[in-house]
Amino acid sequence: MLHPPSAEQSRITEIFSSLQGEGTRLGERHLFVRFEECHMHCGYCDELGKDAASMHLDEVIETLARLDQEEGPHSFVSLTGGEPLLYLTFLKPLMERLKTRGLRAYLETSGVLWRALAEVLELCDVIAMDMKPSSVTGEPAFENEHARFLELARSRETFVKIVLSKAIDLKEFDRLIGIVEKTAPKTPVILQPLSGVLEGHEDPELMALLDSLQRLALKRVPDVRIVPRLHKILKIR
Repeated sequence: MLHPPSAEQSRITEIFSSLQGEGTRLGERHLFVRFEECHMHCGYCDELGKDAASMHLDEVIETLARLDQEEGPHSFVSLTGGEPLLYLTFLKPLMERLKTRGLRAYLETSGVLWRALAEVLELCDVIAMDMKPSSVTGEPAFENEHARFLELARSRETFVKIVLSKAIDLKEFDRLIGIVEKTAPKTPVILQPLSGVLEGHEDPELMALLDSLQRLALKRVPDVRIVPRLHKILKIR
């Protein structure tokens, strides 16, 4: 990492209040804490290169408390990025402080760093776990890591999100669904259309593909949903 965290200091891109735009908690009001760095560089990522600043743990907590009072109440504090689990040294004390204040933690993660997850698992209220198809991200495949991660995450409220483009390899998609089927078959699976020049839901061909993929996946796991990004539809942060 370019800027390793400490227990009291971390690089934060932004802290704000908005509606949760993805996943099973769509439309809830959340507080968002966005960490700077990620260990992956997915071809579609719109967070890379954003400005960040070092913040003290007390400053983060004070900012969250103020926003919760001014713009809340909020259902969760969404810990996002970047990859929050890269910031374990800072993340764990932050999550402990959230618990003492009665704030629930919603962890948004690439679903790869399972050893780090084990360190904060009991502090998670919801885990939003990505599965990353190599054919879409342009990154290496992480199927073994996803299986280990889901094995741990299934003890909490968890859903799997797969961002999909027309480049998806159908055999790879089938293997990812197979991981869910084998490891935690009742876990909701969210199929999210990838956004490029157009938002994914505005691309008829992509949405037709997701319709087909949903039908395929439903033959193996019972809860598969197509969910575009609500915050982009509403044009909010």
